[in-house]
Amino acid sequence: MKLKIQSIKNYFKSKKDKGLEPIFFEKIGDKNTSRDEMKENLIKALKKNGWTLKK
Repeated sequence: MKLKIQSIKNYFKSKKDKGLEPIFFEKIGDKNTSRDEMKENLIKALKKNGWTLKK
């Protein structure tokens, strides 16, 4: 098994070259965003794209 690690920019470029588009890609934070804020942003982005959350 061979594992190839690539940057996110290269990942999207390779998918675009193959004619594929990501379903959704939203930034949920940066290096200054707290872990809790990133979690809340991720939950909001997933709900916006049709995911449901079960507790």
